[in-house]
Amino acid sequence: MRNWLWVTIGLSAVLLVAGAAYLDAPGLLEGPASWWRVGVSFTGHAMLLLAWWQLGPRWHRPLATAALWSLPMLVALPLHSRDAYAYAATGWQVARRINPYENALGEAGQAGLLVGTHWHTTTSVYPSLQLDLFGLVSRLTDGDVLATPMAMRAQSVLALVILSWVLPRLARRFGVDEQLALWAGVLNPVILVQWIGGAHNDALMVALGVAAFLAVTDLGWRGWRGLVVAGLLLGTAMGIKQSAALYGLGVVAVAWSLRRGRGPSWWRLALVAAVPGAVTVLTFLATSFTWGLGWRNPTAGNPIGATSNSPLSWVASFFRYHEVFPEGVSDRGINLVSTLLIGAAVIWLWVRWGPKGRTTADRPWLFTLAVLVAFMVFAPALQPWYLTWLLPLYVFCPRTVVADRVWLIMVAAFALLPALQDTLPPYVAMPIVAVPLWWVWRWMEMGPAADSGEDQGLIRRPGALR
Repeated sequence: MRNWLWVTIGLSAVLLVAGAAYLDAPGLLEGPASWWRVGVSFTGHAMLLLAWWQLGPRWHRPLATAALWSLPMLVALPLHSRDAYAYAATGWQVARRINPYENALGEAGQAGLLVGTHWHTTTSVYPSLQLDLFGLVSRLTDGDVLATPMAMRAQSVLALVILSWVLPRLARRFGVDEQLALWAGVLNPVILVQWIGGAHNDALMVALGVAAFLAVTDLGWRGWRGLVVAGLLLGTAMGIKQSAALYGLGVVAVAWSLRRGRGPSWWRLALVAAVPGAVTVLTFLATSFTWGLGWRNPTAGNPIGATSNSPLSWVASFFRYHEVFPEGVSDRGINLVSTLLIGAAVIWLWVRWGPKGRTTADRPWLFTLAVLVAFMVFAPALQPWYLTWLLPLYVFCPRTVVADRVWLIMVAAFALLPALQDTLPPYVAMPIVAVPLWWVWRWMEMGPAADSGEDQGLIRRPGALR
């Protein structure tokens, strides 16, 4: 009964957040949230986070709970982001055979009126396959200005179904507790709020990317079948969002760790990387047949155009506000710096933990997670939903108490930040959240888990959070 009480508290929290979004939206045009909605939403997110924490990995109904907590968000207005309105505007264009790569989102009829101000004059940044899916949803909802953004959650529901099927099987392959994998990677409040509430298309990208890791464990056809299927999944994931390419490095690392014993050599490693890589690229190009590669146009929306949780975006915003450089110069400079930092970080991580031809010192899962973290730290944009790229994969890494604390603090931070960022800039909201989380960190340092030793994961054992 105690656990069901926390399930009920989590459901009440979701209803609170969804209800506040409706009451504070007499019109749908963009505007800052009212002060009372920030307070109500922050309280609701804190309640949901606490309910998830208290249920813990031992809870035997994670999927039913995830479905229950998701229900109110399925019919809520898009939470903490206007991306779903941009998806609807793109779908409106596709349904009418208007090229989203050549026409601004704000020109998409009534749907275009609801696009966020940062993207109103830009063209679409998403690949062709994703445009086709947006268009399909728009046709099914007849382009309704309210129903279409809500229906964009269908991709997120499909993503959760895929992830719920993949994660337990992937956990069994690598000796990870299945309930822990579902608690951390499906029931997670950041995933539910951002995927279902926010309707972000990252959901299907992540689900297909994680499925590629499961596919690559298939050693049939003398070890090559899994590589081909993984490439197909990654190419399709890139058709949803180009960021899925980041999973490719991790897929190769995991694939090599399973195939190295059949003849370790640099040539064999190159083949293990080339097969899924080639299939991924060919699949991505095949899914781009309808609209081509117009997302590369200079008119496409640039993530650096909006201030986010990325430190580099703060620098770019400062330069734009003070007009330090001519228009566009600072953004291009920041993007170049970001690319160099990410490239250097990936090379360093590969040398330290990546796959090698004749050594067994690599750590594939740690390398996978570290690449994703490096991208988020050095990228010119970092939104709260980007954290969902790595949340389902964390439990597969060798962990320590300190690593688990960092992971839990990051989940808590990205669960609480969206409510504040409805009205506050990220560089203000982040310090506000950091203060209570610092006290939580101190509490975890002095709590019972601290006595278990640095070689034991804080959440390795089901129910350890209790």
